[in-house]
Amino acid sequence: MATDFLDLSLLASLRLLFDTASLVLIWLVQLVIYPSFLYLQGVNFKQWHGLYTKRVTYVVLPIMLGQLMVYGWLCLVAASWDVLGNTLLIAGVWFITFFLAVPLHSALDTADNHLPLSARLVRVNWWRTGLWTVVWGVSTWEVLP
Repeated sequence: MATDFLDLSLLASLRLLFDTASLVLIWLVQLVIYPSFLYLQGVNFKQWHGLYTKRVTYVVLPIMLGQLMVYGWLCLVAASWDVLGNTLLIAGVWFITFFLAVPLHSALDTADNHLPLSARLVRVNWWRTGLWTVVWGVSTWEVLP
């Protein structure tokens, strides 16, 4: 049976682990990292932003892919309202990431005045922050006793 491959209690633990990692990451980005862009100017910003986007990928990508794999597996072996709902919310995060945030980051790399784009990135990121916060809340409610 499919549940023999990966125990449901392990999946629940991995779910909570990746959802908590996503929560901490997104709030750090929203409250500290993205607002700091508004304080950097000119060449300093361009150098930092290029370095930041490369380095942060090593943190963000494993969390997002791990979360996606856990929810994909949960949808196959233990689909429920909370799993399916969180999967849809996570799909929303991916949509915002790749269709709004990534293009804004690309534009920031070449912008003469990055401040309006940085401010827009902060606003757009509130949607990801909200979605991942709800995902974490639902998981915490469902997984923890």
